[in-house]
Amino acid sequence: MTIPTTSFVVTCHNLGAYLDETLDSLFAQTVQDFEIVVVNDGSTDGATCRLLADFDRPRTHVVHSERRGLPGARNVGVRHAVGRYLCMVDADDLLEPTYLERSLQVLEPRPDLAFASHWLRAFGDQTWDWTPTDCTFPALLHANTLNGAALMRRDMFERVGGFDETMVEGCEDWEFWIRVVDAGFTGVIIPEFLFRYRRRADSMSRIMHTVPGMPALYRQLVDRHNDVFARHLVALLEHRDDEIASLSTSLWRLEQAWASDLEGRQRWQRDNEVGRQRQADDLRQAEQARQLEPTQAEVRGLRASWSWRLTRPLRALFGWVRG
Repeated sequence: MTIPTTSFVVTCHNLGAYLDETLDSLFAQTVQDFEIVVVNDGSTDGATCRLLADFDRPRTHVVHSERRGLPGARNVGVRHAVGRYLCMVDADDLLEPTYLERSLQVLEPRPDLAFASHWLRAFGDQTWDWTPTDCTFPALLHANTLNGAALMRRDMFERVGGFDETMVEGCEDWEFWIRVVDAGFTGVIIPEFLFRYRRRADSMSRIMHTVPGMPALYRQLVDRHNDVFARHLVALLEHRDDEIASLSTSLWRLEQAWASDLEGRQRWQRDNEVGRQRQADDLRQAEQARQLEPTQAEVRGLRASWSWRLTRPLRALFGWVRG
């Protein structure tokens, strides 16, 4: 049996409703030399359990495990995978059709590169783009710039020991990439949108960015890699200062744009009030003219009559007397 070049490790905990769509995006790849390992990470909902109990798709096998959390489930999947390259996919995310082709085009001719990440586009109940460019220190210590679904060489994964299974609350991929780069491995970020990240109300990334989630997780990263942060502390602080300055400039520009927009809205409202007043005056004058039209017609008729002409001298005399 031919060993596939790539193994997709798909972790699934109560996400059976999305699994087929995710696998469809894998089978739609322009390069078809792969296997799929689905890890049932202790699912408890009936729909997911029934789906995975008798799951049958080509080049796909299911591994059932007790609940281990995302990093543990990924490690289980790798132990059942055989490909030279690995890709970790959550059961509700999607790969673009050229994901594998473009990633292999970068890695195959470059044995010095251990991984290839990419840009991603969020969809679902939030939409935004993620376009990092730097996957070296200190940028990687400031924020995770590598996607967990980056294509990586299996030997690199094994040399760094896989995922830390204690990082069950999040940031397991960030912690993994810090170890990878600290071990001397290098990679690239392909400046293309090759991954679609589904945003749900209960997404782990959304939960972990609430307080105290992210500060506590970042503290764990610092504690685990204190020597790495210490070595790059000055550069990291400079990086932070640059980003704070950039954010401050962006905030100032937004505030100026908001003030300008508010002033424009107020000016429009004032002008609109004047316009509405003028329109009301015009309508009132038109209504008065309409109501006076019969009287004016009578006046015109009277002045055109013989009686009016004959009484002109008397009217003139009346005017003189009044004067």
